[in-house]
Amino acid sequence: MKSLIKHIVALVTILSIIFTSIQFNSSNHVPNFYISLTSEPYKELQSVTYQVEVNFSLTSIKTGSYSYWFKFSRFDNRTPNSILTKDVPPFQESNLTYSKITGSASTPYVSIDKFNNTYDVFNNTLLAGQSITLSQNYIIKLNEISFSGVNYSKIKPYDNSSNYFFDLYCINETYYEMDDPILNNTSYEIVEPSDNPIQKAIKICNWVSNYLTYDGNLPAQEYGAKWAYDNKKGDCSEYSTLMITLLRCQGIPARKVTGYVISNDPSLRPRVGQTWKFTASNTEDNFLGHAWVEYYVEGIGWVASDPTWNKEYDYVNRVDYLRLALNAGEWFSIPAISKKQSEFPNPCIVYQSNSNYDYQYTLSIKAIETNLTPIDFTLVWLISIPSGILVITIITVIIIKKRRRRKAFTNY
Repeated sequence: MKSLIKHIVALVTILSIIFTSIQFNSSNHVPNFYISLTSEPYKELQSVTYQVEVNFSLTSIKTGSYSYWFKFSRFDNRTPNSILTKDVPPFQESNLTYSKITGSASTPYVSIDKFNNTYDVFNNTLLAGQSITLSQNYIIKLNEISFSGVNYSKIKPYDNSSNYFFDLYCINETYYEMDDPILNNTSYEIVEPSDNPIQKAIKICNWVSNYLTYDGNLPAQEYGAKWAYDNKKGDCSEYSTLMITLLRCQGIPARKVTGYVISNDPSLRPRVGQTWKFTASNTEDNFLGHAWVEYYVEGIGWVASDPTWNKEYDYVNRVDYLRLALNAGEWFSIPAISKKQSEFPNPCIVYQSNSNYDYQYTLSIKAIETNLTPIDFTLVWLISIPSGILVITIITVIIIKKRRRRKAFTNY
């Protein structure tokens, strides 16, 4: 019996030593990619690199000839080094490796709007059975960026006279009713006069997340900030629009970013080789469209927040590696057509009203490299070690009782 107890004590001691060692190593292990340069106002926490393949085709199926215009959004390179972006952290490092358009009547061209969004523009007049296609391949690295440790002393006063951001992203316009007295008063009730722009944005983002109730059954159209405020509900577009408008009421330039998310689960940790496929056609559409917010702080740059996901997760001043950005800004134009809208289909197709066509749009995504922080197993060990000790103790008690019964029976 004494020998058995000694063995059990030794086993428990060994497990405790292992647990202590793992706990110590886990708490002191900080991967290199977690540490950002101190000169930057943000941290690059994690990243995932994807291979993204885009395939689109449209076939006219009605007798006669019909004209089609296409404006296809690109996954832009949204980094500090991009010639199209300014004061933007490396949210999306995009490299277009292949692009081919077939069936266009004229030479396709690349269009860049005043918000520096990039589009492939092409068109044709098709007869029944004729098609037009677009195929593109990208290598896209998405970084999880956090502004949680921003040094407020780096924030500078806004210079409205020299910064064109104010002319684009701090104006009253359709759906962004910053001159509405109710929205304006609400904005000033949320924040304090002494708050800096980041403190204001944190309060406004949290307020919007708590004030609105998510409604995933709304049609894919823009309703606007005032509608969202009055109805106390919306989808990601209304969450973003309301936050943007309340920020603009404070004189903070803000814009909507639209695109796709790979998953609606923010806790997803992609594995190398893992794939996703999204398809839109005449009969199906499983794309996960999403919208979030970027606001501008002088001396810091553009800061991302997601008021929709902030409802259940912490998405104030943070963006993850699960979203592909297509369009930044409030509206976009279509060749030869005067139209403004905030929510938009991708690709954007303009066609004669009496035409009829079949289309297929596929987005194939594959994770080819991950740079994720290791899972901290401390909590797992905190739970498992005591449980293991408990199990060993129970087994020991059972063995001791059985031996005592056996001994008693033998003496009898």
